[in-house]
Amino acid sequence: MKPDHDIPVSRLENSFFEIVRLDDLDPSMKRPNHRHDFFEILWFTSSGESPHFIDFEPYPAEAGLLYLLAPGQVHAYEGLAGSGYAIVFTFELFSSIQNPRLRLMFNPFMNRGIPSGALEAAVLRQLAELMVQESGGRKDFFIILSYLEAFLRHIARMPSEASFVLTKAGERMGKLFELIEGGFRTERRSGFYASALGITPKRLNEILNERFGLTLTRILHRRLILEAKREVAYGRKSFKQIAFELGFSDQAYFSRFFKMRTGMMPADFRRRMTRFPGSAVGLEQ
Repeated sequence: MKPDHDIPVSRLENSFFEIVRLDDLDPSMKRPNHRHDFFEILWFTSSGESPHFIDFEPYPAEAGLLYLLAPGQVHAYEGLAGSGYAIVFTFELFSSIQNPRLRLMFNPFMNRGIPSGALEAAVLRQLAELMVQESGGRKDFFIILSYLEAFLRHIARMPSEASFVLTKAGERMGKLFELIEGGFRTERRSGFYASALGITPKRLNEILNERFGLTLTRILHRRLILEAKREVAYGRKSFKQIAFELGFSDQAYFSRFFKMRTGMMPADFRRRMTRFPGSAVGLEQ
């Protein structure tokens, strides 16, 4: 029997696209940890009192901030008071975005909110309202796709981490993240990833440090601990099984690694997620 504290999956049923104004939602609405099977853009145009949680970490619900979430990420909130928009769409619409670099913005390494200024917000609001109008009317796939791609292009032009995706180095980092996503459980050598990108390990770490303030090893460790949190929070697998599937030689080593980067043992984290599903655990130090 499946435990009642598994992380549920939110699905986009019978639709390829939806957009809602946060003002139209109950400001006291709470959602414990849940996973998406869709892509989501969350844009706050006024601030809420409570943070929301992406992959168990708290992020501010502040005016002007945009968040881009990919399928599989864990989301939770304790009340999305304030104004803004939640834009959700399927992989079909996502894969139809013509510029592949725009798709790189949806990855678990760039969860920090992207700030929008007043001028940028004015354009984004116009595009969002066009999407609201089309979604509530004929809901033409290609018209919505054009509005969505324009929305993402404006985000990518903002002076933030998001703008990095439009550069040659950003394209290379997109390939790196794809490689990490496919190999982080078994491949931890920097030489493997550097060789796949056609650069040296030293140059790869220089790029990562310039753009993200991280080394490849720390990014791999972050991806490992993120997956470990997701698996531990599910409550369906033994810690020994999780350790084995994540490439650890034994459970004790996995438990030390988990505690060093979260401040909690796996069993304590599982109990905390069961009792307080929106709680956060600190980022890797």
